Amino acid sequence: MNDKTESMDNKTPQQVPFLPQDLPFNDDQRQWMGGFLAGLHTRMLVTASAGSTAAAPAQVQRPITILYGTQTGNSESVAEDAAEIARANGLAPVVIDMDDIDVSQLADIERLLIVTSTYGEGEMPDNAQALWDAVSADDAPRLEKTHFSVLALGDTSYDGFCVAGKMWDERLAELGAQRVADRVDCDVDYEAPAEAWIGQVVPTIASKGSDGAAPAAASSAALKKEKSKFNRSNPLEAELITKRVLTGEDSSKETIHYEFSLAGSGETYNAGDALNIIADNRPDLVAEVLAHFAASAEDDVIWNEVSHNLGQLLTEGLEIRAPSKELVAELAKRNGDHELNRMLENNDTEALNDFLWGKDCVDLLKAYPSDLNIEAFCALCKALAPRAYSISSSINAHPEEVHLTIGSVRYQEDDRTHNGVCSTFLADIAALGQPVKCYFSPNKNFAVPEDDSLPMIMVGPGTGIAPFRAFLEERQSRGSNGDNWLFFGDRNKSSDFIYQDEIEAMQESGLLTRLDLAFSRDQAEKIYVQDRMLEQGAELFAWLERGGYFYICGDAYRMAKDVDNALHTLIAEHGGLSAEGAEAYVANLKKQKRYVRDVY
Repeated sequence: MNDKTESMDNKTPQQVPFLPQDLPFNDDQRQWMGGFLAGLHTRMLVTASAGSTAAAPAQVQRPITILYGTQTGNSESVAEDAAEIARANGLAPVVIDMDDIDVSQLADIERLLIVTSTYGEGEMPDNAQALWDAVSADDAPRLEKTHFSVLALGDTSYDGFCVAGKMWDERLAELGAQRVADRVDCDVDYEAPAEAWIGQVVPTIASKGSDGAAPAAASSAALKKEKSKFNRSNPLEAELITKRVLTGEDSSKETIHYEFSLAGSGETYNAGDALNIIADNRPDLVAEVLAHFAASAEDDVIWNEVSHNLGQLLTEGLEIRAPSKELVAELAKRNGDHELNRMLENNDTEALNDFLWGKDCVDLLKAYPSDLNIEAFCALCKALAPRAYSISSSINAHPEEVHLTIGSVRYQEDDRTHNGVCSTFLADIAALGQPVKCYFSPNKNFAVPEDDSLPMIMVGPGTGIAPFRAFLEERQSRGSNGDNWLFFGDRNKSSDFIYQDEIEAMQESGLLTRLDLAFSRDQAEKIYVQDRMLEQGAELFAWLERGGYFYICGDAYRMAKDVDNALHTLIAEHGGLSAEGAEAYVANLKKQKRYVRDVY
């Protein structure tokens, strides 16, 4: 990185911030802070550029390609941020969905940034799978003239933490590409490390490669989208205006419909986007943690090298419900439990996950007594992350409102009542008329077709119906004439048919062309949405052949996999295709953004 760079008006040199050598930071902290300051500096340049009235001289702009792989939109947002900083460094960035580039084009790219999340337990995001398959093939092109770096988004609570980014990083190097900066792996609180990575890598990669100018089309295609001013560090405070239980009294579940006011905020969203809720931990769980350590909420503790009020930190700052892997490992070490240590030492993921299922931090602290104190406990906890929920409304149908459909998580385990952090924060703690901290996450691929005449097939059992309520409202608002088919199910029709009145009204009006229901416990043999799909396989395939879009929302680990298997089966049967042919058919649907998932 250069020691200084000129301001955008070519008049006043501005020094790049640097860290004095005598600061008490280790190497990792120094590298992170250096990158963060560099990113902050380039943002200052962007601001200065925007406010300058002097005409900048024409300059040759070197192209840079920023590819993103995403399931929920976060990687795309980071890629757009990187493009903004790239422009401030004299580059001409192009941000590209991994589904929109062919592997043969990679060999011509000199400057390449990869931003990718990991889906589930170590899979590529849906939009990255086809390109990854091509890049990992034996006949993939060599990339000797490519300079690259990778940013990986993930979640340390999953075993496949940032696996997709790690695989891209390794494969690009295998193909001869030159790494200009080490890969950065981000946990759920990705914003700060992502900004630090951008600040470090962009000025470095700008000096690599040839001086060839970017094509005009590439420069014009990279215009920055306007981003919301609200985010995790600056959330919107939206008033909770409606809270209505959707499930019947006899239901084994509690599903609640929530409505929030956006009045005066200037915020908007698209059907298919998500709303992130910033919740507090429940007071009863905080009290249990304090009691276990015989600590007071008024105590002060050091966390992340900063002093915090303990009660506030446990309430607002830390994930104290789901135990981190670091906490599990430390308790096993201090307690000396043979079986728990065996699972950890042998990396017996399946056994460990089965063991931890349903347990929270208090369960583990009680089961594995040790000399761990409250400050050490806090140091082993992850930051409390926002919870993202699929939006269940169209803003065109409900101006200045956003709706959510959430199942309350409550269960008994080890003679204690366990509660989901956010679902019961909204159900039990957030009061009508009170503000709730939140912000939007766009998900442009999970959206209503731009062509209003094309069919939609929606598979959303349980709370998976949420975005499809939004889709149907959006199509109704547009006056769309495309056919709409909903597969919905749950346990019992009498108590779990949420939004029944609305769905039946949509059916009667003709908006909902077809409705297939699967209530698993209303008969001796359990019936699920994938069974209904196979029953209607010929018609479903015909809808796909007419250009239909296929959507799934809901449970990723069982339902989504079962639905995907059913889709392959019916395509093979009714399309007269082999298993390989059906696989290719589905891959083409994904590439055309006609098969998309919002699963969790």
